Amino acid sequence: MQRPEIRKAIKQHGLTMLGVSYLDFTAVPRMKPVTAGQLDRALDSGIATARANLAYSHTDVPVRGSSINISQGDVYVVADPGTFVVPTYTIGVGRFIGDLREKDGSVSPLCARSFYRRVLQKAASKGYTLQVGFEGEFHLVKREESRVVRVDNFHTHSQEGFNVYHGFITDLVAALASVGVETTKAHVEGGLGQLEFDIKHHEGMKPADDMVYFRDATKAVARNHGLIASFMPKIGHEWWGSGMHLHMSLWNTAGKNVFADEKDRKMGLSPTAYHFIGGIVKHLPALSAVAAPMPNSYRRILPGKWNADAAVYGAGARGAAVRVPDERGDSTRLECRFPDATMNPYLALGAILACGLEGVAKKTDPGAPLGADISPLTDRQIRKMGLRLMPRSLPEALAELEKDDCIRDAMGELMFEEYLLNKEQEVAQMADRVTQYEVDNDLDLF
Repeated sequence: MQRPEIRKAIKQHGLTMLGVSYLDFTAVPRMKPVTAGQLDRALDSGIATARANLAYSHTDVPVRGSSINISQGDVYVVADPGTFVVPTYTIGVGRFIGDLREKDGSVSPLCARSFYRRVLQKAASKGYTLQVGFEGEFHLVKREESRVVRVDNFHTHSQEGFNVYHGFITDLVAALASVGVETTKAHVEGGLGQLEFDIKHHEGMKPADDMVYFRDATKAVARNHGLIASFMPKIGHEWWGSGMHLHMSLWNTAGKNVFADEKDRKMGLSPTAYHFIGGIVKHLPALSAVAAPMPNSYRRILPGKWNADAAVYGAGARGAAVRVPDERGDSTRLECRFPDATMNPYLALGAILACGLEGVAKKTDPGAPLGADISPLTDRQIRKMGLRLMPRSLPEALAELEKDDCIRDAMGELMFEEYLLNKEQEVAQMADRVTQYEVDNDLDLF
């Protein structure tokens, strides 16, 4: 949308405020709102915010050891006019997603959105565009005092559950449409309040922007229904895990899906697809630190949880970290099943694409696909099969990320180091907490 169209929409909808959002490294959406009369400022020079805000954990605690501090002045959140929307759930407020700029107007090396743009441009220089769709899972819950309380006992894909939640679902579909996010499917997923919305694939920056608006709309509509929408990967032992599965394909300048090859007798994939998978599989342990970036994420990525039993790929295998769905032709794609919604989508998509492109450039062999259900097996049995395990904790994943030159080079040194510091602090904060499970089981025993 161009500036005159935005002005027209502001007048038509009677907007009084404009919010310009960005995601920090921990995927917490931060917003700098201004009055509608400040449109030119938002689009041209941007809205100032302290540079030190990029050195906060998701709990708003300053990150120890960060090179960013309060002596360094501001960065500027510059609104991208192509992201302008008028949400139905924040009346009178227009919304943008912005890029971070330094004081001299240059792109900030701390801008996650600009990082993803750079990797997309690298793909374009090779003749590729990336298309991404996603499946967003979340739970609807209530909070009673300090307890999280489930609001139903419905089973997986329950028809009755849909009947009960259809009001919420239709409201959310409409809210998502108001922010330009197109839903293709919405249903009760794992029961106990878990829903899933499937979002139409797009190319370029839009899928990552859609994830930002998707989370925002979902949480707002849930609150309007007196509920909390939680994208937390694992709420408790009895709850299904919630992921953010990414469906990805590469296309050439002629508009052809380059992952498809009907002549391939093994899986109907092109050499480009195998090599792209090879790049992802090679870097999976490090990628998990970006795409499954919270200590809680590793409560979900366990064998038998239908997510990522091992760092492998497979045809139709929901236990593979990278699944190849059954559809072929223009629908040929990869499904990355290890990410969850606590990721910063710009960082995660940028890192995955960078690793996939490296695989294509180096013709990386992905190895043999997963051909069996390994979910009942122990970690030791999985290793004996010659398979690599996914990291079992965020510290394991961060150790792999720290030595991953592909992701380091793609992100740039400052962003890479600051991301590591931020996540290491989250690990330290979690290590200093005693769980209720430990108290319940060990208090009288030892």
